[in-house]
Amino acid sequence: MTQPLHTIRQLAYVVRDLDAALKYWVDVLKVGPFFLFEHCPLLDQKYLGKPGNADVSLALGNSGDLQIELIYQHNDAPSVYKEFLDAGRVGVHHFGLMPVDYAATCEQYRKLGHAAAFECTVGGAALTYFDTVSMLGHYTELWDNSNVFKDLFFMVENAAKGWDGQNAIRKGPL
Repeated sequence: MTQPLHTIRQLAYVVRDLDAALKYWVDVLKVGPFFLFEHCPLLDQKYLGKPGNADVSLALGNSGDLQIELIYQHNDAPSVYKEFLDAGRVGVHHFGLMPVDYAATCEQYRKLGHAAAFECTVGGAALTYFDTVSMLGHYTELWDNSNVFKDLFFMVENAAKGWDGQNAIRKGPL
């Protein structure tokens, strides 16, 4: 990941139709390639502090140094994604960043009054969405400063450099 720690690294969208969203991002906006994580293994989910079970597919691609994430929820489990769609919203859901000290930054967000709306692990690495909707209009996602995320983001970023438009949708490695 070439972006410095604690900078906005990702812009994420919740979509109603993942195939249509991917087609638009690839064909019209020329962003890609995207790595598709079907039924992404989001483990140890907590939605508003209670166990969660959102079944989502994610697609990650880069536009320059900025990662674009497209999120589609398959089931009706209560989640930050379902509540977003149920409110009639589509589009920007959160931005993501990786702080130098994940635990300390999570505590800082809590002290600022931002509740942890969603928490889970991916590949053993933690992430948390904080409810910053009243301040920013969307959530803020923090990732643990872990090689799980760094390696994944670096792979996506490198694939976008000099991308020739071929092989636009690729299976994610998780």
